[in-house]
Amino acid sequence: MSAAIQNCLNCGNRFFPVRLFCPDCGQENFSTVLVEHGDVAETTRLADGTLLATLTIPGGPSVVGRVTGGPATSGDRLPLANNLNANDGVYAYVPLRSTVNEEKQ
Repeated sequence: MSAAIQNCLNCGNRFFPVRLFCPDCGQENFSTVLVEHGDVAETTRLADGTLLATLTIPGGPSVVGRVTGGPATSGDRLPLANNLNANDGVYAYVPLRSTVNEEKQ
């Protein structure tokens, strides 16, 4: 499992959600980087029972994902997936983003 985030080809900074240009260096060229896990910083349970987690990505941004397959608490390391039906234990679903201005590596 993995989730795709955006990587600036000029300065190497990573972003999620996608940017039209890099806010750090101003360039418009990006690649896609696959990230396998994130560390839970905090969780929020919605009124309908959905569990959301803010996850810190190693070397990258924080993302919000939907925890699927079981519970999660602060400090847990969760696999990330862009597929809601990954069916591989507890993981965080991070919705797939567009590929604006991106080149595949």
